[in-house]
Amino acid sequence: MISFTRRLPPVLLALLCGACAMRPPAPAAPVLVCPGSDAVLLSIDMPDDAVRQRWQRYQACDGYRLLKLLRAAGRDPVRLQAELERLQTDGAAAPADAALARLLLRQVQTQNRLQEQNDRLQQQWREQQKRADELAAKLEALRRLELDLQRPAGPSGGNRK
Repeated sequence: MISFTRRLPPVLLALLCGACAMRPPAPAAPVLVCPGSDAVLLSIDMPDDAVRQRWQRYQACDGYRLLKLLRAAGRDPVRLQAELERLQTDGAAAPADAALARLLLRQVQTQNRLQEQNDRLQQQWREQQKRADELAAKLEALRRLELDLQRPAGPSGGNRK
């Protein structure tokens, strides 16, 4: 009987450990697969309700952050450029979203550069138009002066005696 009582605790311990090992593992958290950059581009012009509904599960994704940035900046290229530059320096975006942000930043920078060039050209055109108008006015004054000089001075032909 003594040998049986000595062997019983290790056997029970082995059975107990085996039962623990057979327990199913705790379920893992579901893996969230974020939409790609194409979904961000497609969602830019969607109505607000559709964006909220489509991106409701993906608010933790970098693409959603980029989408919010693009929609908030809207048509203001200066604000959009500042936000995209801040996103670039942050460096926390996914590679695809970072590439899209770089592409959009280059596009906005080019758009800003072309807008500045267009503004300069319009200013030059206005200045040239003003100068042309001034020269036309001077030319008209010279024509009137020439006509005045060609008129005979003195009494007209009907008043001669």
